[in-house]
Amino acid sequence: MADIEKLLSDAYKLFYEGKFSEALKLYYVILSENLNNSVSYYSVALTYEMLNEFELAVSYYKKSIRIDGNIRSVNNLARIYIDVIKDNNIAKEYLDFAIKNSPNDAEAYNLYANICVIEKDYKLAESYLKKSIFYDDKFFKNYFDIANVYYHLNDKKNAASMIAKCLELKSDFNPALELSKKIDVMTP
Repeated sequence: MADIEKLLSDAYKLFYEGKFSEALKLYYVILSENLNNSVSYYSVALTYEMLNEFELAVSYYKKSIRIDGNIRSVNNLARIYIDVIKDNNIAKEYLDFAIKNSPNDAEAYNLYANICVIEKDYKLAESYLKKSIFYDDKFFKNYFDIANVYYHLNDKKNAASMIAKCLELKSDFNPALELSKKIDVMTP
């Protein structure tokens, strides 16, 4: 029997060093010791995602979800359906599951808002982002996303306020700096 804690530590280290193929080998050893561990499937899926092997990532995220409804896997899977596969309807199904099973999960609300922005439903995006901010008021991207929504709604005051909060949390976030310039030239 392998020393799982040591393997996990080594795999995490390799993953964060960007050595994804090497990390993947260790994750497979870990999986061989316990096929009923959703976190191990999540780790394999995330590694495949970093390798741009999206079909394999989807497969392993789904395995993770089947074991215990792993919300991190659900959110990552939804993000792949939004950004890579471009199927917002399936992404919404996963996000509905995430929100139903983890109603305080800020990431699911943020991802849902991203779909609303893609679909140009800015008012609905605003409501999802307000929930996301309520559950995680320290995530700079929430403020950037809602500032973008207010920008599209021609609400200069709220856009400026939210972009300021974003930049307060992450002053070097270039998309926020660019949006700030656009907001500055908006007519009130």
